[in-house]
Amino acid sequence: MKKSIVSFLSAALLLSSVSSVAFAEQNAVSPQGLITPLADSGWQTKNNIRARVYTDANSYGPGTSKIKITAEKSTTGAAYYELYLDNGKEMVKVGSGTIGSSVTLDASVSSIVPVNSQASLTVLLKIYAYGDWDKWLGDWETGSFTVVRTN
Repeated sequence: MKKSIVSFLSAALLLSSVSSVAFAEQNAVSPQGLITPLADSGWQTKNNIRARVYTDANSYGPGTSKIKITAEKSTTGAAYYELYLDNGKEMVKVGSGTIGSSVTLDASVSSIVPVNSQASLTVLLKIYAYGDWDKWLGDWETGSFTVVRTN
């Protein structure tokens, strides 16, 4: 009887551990095997442009002065892009240029998050036709994330 209980508890513990690992991997790893970004627009197609924008975290602690933003486009050809930080009251442009497949930048938060405060932000990616800034093709926006700035 004692041996059966030990075997049962061992099996239950092993199954629980495997389930926990599988659950963690499901939520933290993308199909490509990369860690999933936490503030992400997700892949969306707009006007035949498949793109997404994401940050490297969903919360930035005290002392944060810059955040890493990546914009990706999986459709062929170049396009123009603009990246903005938005706090719900104002938007600040943090990058622009030409995007082929991806662009990563460190964006300063100093112009949108005052010293000794915190803010809930989103990142907005705007894409335009290559060679024509007047031809807007779509917007992609991350979920909100928190930035705490102390200096």
